[in-house]
Amino acid sequence: MEFELKIIEFLQAGRSPFFDTAFQVLSQVGTVVGVVFACILFLIFRKRLCFWFLFSYGFVNLTVNIFKEVVQRVRPYNVSDAIISIGDTVTDFSFPSGHTACATAIAIFVGYFLWTSLKSRGQKITSVLCCCMFVALVGLSRMYLGKHYLTDLIGGFAISAFFCTLGLVLMHFYDKERLQRQKERQNENKDGNF
Repeated sequence: MEFELKIIEFLQAGRSPFFDTAFQVLSQVGTVVGVVFACILFLIFRKRLCFWFLFSYGFVNLTVNIFKEVVQRVRPYNVSDAIISIGDTVTDFSFPSGHTACATAIAIFVGYFLWTSLKSRGQKITSVLCCCMFVALVGLSRMYLGKHYLTDLIGGFAISAFFCTLGLVLMHFYDKERLQRQKERQNENKDGNF
């Protein structure tokens, strides 16, 4: 834990009004703002993805909140006088990072959407790298703002990656089963017309 406090102290040593504002804005994009953006994107271009995103994110959010209550890890700014809380004051526990979990869910589903929508291999790779960068920057912002330890970020990422991957796998199984039923109905209709 001492090592993690040193990371946050190092990040805050380079404080500036620009970074304070930029990281607060970025941190907010990794929450409800990002979820709303992702939902609008999915509702416009691929409605079923919106359902599976919200389904997965629901489990992510529930699991994060359960872990916070079970682990009850105190926020870094409450542990060290050298670390300050920049921006809003957070009263719940630190582990795992809900913002990082949310940003990971957004990145996984938006990344999946872009990967399956774009044609060029270069565009696909660039979109995945941008999604990874988004998660890393939201995580970095949470440490810079004095809200989370590195292991909080890793925990939030892991929880979200698990449930979002599971959601995408379930979506594929459901789609495969639905297509199979449609084919069976079409074959029944063809047989009934003869």
